[in-house]
Amino acid sequence: MATELQIAASRINGARSQGPVSIDGKARSSQNAVRHGLTAKTVVLNNEDPAQFKILCENLANDYQPQTEYEHELVSQLAGARWKLRRCNIVEKGIFDKAVDEIRPKIQAEYEGADEEMVTIFALEQAIDSPRLKSLRRYMTQILREERHASSQLEKIRRERPPQPPAPAAEEKNAPVRKEPGEREPENDASRNEPGKSGLTGQIGPVPVDQERR
Repeated sequence: MATELQIAASRINGARSQGPVSIDGKARSSQNAVRHGLTAKTVVLNNEDPAQFKILCENLANDYQPQTEYEHELVSQLAGARWKLRRCNIVEKGIFDKAVDEIRPKIQAEYEGADEEMVTIFALEQAIDSPRLKSLRRYMTQILREERHASSQLEKIRRERPPQPPAPAAEEKNAPVRKEPGEREPENDASRNEPGKSGLTGQIGPVPVDQERR
């Protein structure tokens, strides 16, 4: 079983991936794009933004790094389920908002000084028993099962997949030595011991014969 560190390393390596470079890899990648497009046509409504659904698919693909056809299908199922759950939350909010707007005049007429909190309480009590909300809750329960199934299968596959080794860190280059103003270059000790070189500045090689006679 992969550890949390190995899982984190796999995510980092997946994020560094630049995509397929071989012809076969590019072909499979294009098929994945087609698959996501087909999923969008069956999931995204006409008044919804397909670009947002594409972002959801790409984020899930980056998280789980699907490699087989079965894994790609699981990612598509997970994306569709989560998209539908988002829609259900919007529909649920709409049902409650409509109930509040409908019951507000009645509550304000019956209760003097009724505030919005009281209106909301009565609206929720009325909406919870409505057939529309009960049908929506049954629908959400079904979608949650699909979401949990796809998510659990992908998590299991990711745990059992051999972790990728982390990328080697780049070697740090030696930083240049900082010189202070007026500081002289350090002398090379090796050059002092080389034969034919004198320790005096500007004088290199053996002393001329004429100078020795003088």
